[in-house]
Amino acid sequence: MELNSRWLKRFPEGQGAFDALLAHYNEPHRAYHNLEHIRHCLALFDEVKAQLDDPDAIELALWFHDVIYDPKAKDNEAQSALWAKACLAKLGEEEALGDKVAALVQLTAHPAAAQSPDEGLLLDIDLAILGAAPAAFERYEQQIRQEYRHVPSLLYKVGRSKVLKSIARAPRLYHSEVFYQRFEKQARANLAKAIKRSWQ
Repeated sequence: MELNSRWLKRFPEGQGAFDALLAHYNEPHRAYHNLEHIRHCLALFDEVKAQLDDPDAIELALWFHDVIYDPKAKDNEAQSALWAKACLAKLGEEEALGDKVAALVQLTAHPAAAQSPDEGLLLDIDLAILGAAPAAFERYEQQIRQEYRHVPSLLYKVGRSKVLKSIARAPRLYHSEVFYQRFEKQARANLAKAIKRSWQ
């Protein structure tokens, strides 16, 4: 997927904004929360676009949802939301759209409760990696560890186990039926294996 042309199709005068977005997603400390993640999210979005009430807002939220990412920070989603709103304002978009996209971005601070089918699909797309094939999920786990390389091994194992158990406690991992049927079973298996491994 060629991201630059896709962005310019939506924002013909938005090359500067895309370059700024690119600079964030290409930061050297990112191993998973990078352009490859955005590319994967947009590919999944394209598969379910017809099911969305407001595909424009959901697509924009996916573009922006990890634009600010500091593994040492606790407010990445809030900062990403502010960045998105400011960026959309500079691009001449209506304030209402900026507000909606910002709210959607903040929703990706998991765990979150979806209040609409659109929100559910947004969250499902972001967490589709949990239900990836075992090799892809293992690569994801390694990439997350790389992003948290500043954390000592034992502390990381404790923290990661806590995060994974928190996710696994949800009655269902995916809100939409399409993602539930496609990813839930594999995601449960991946999480169980990762939780077990975190204490080895």
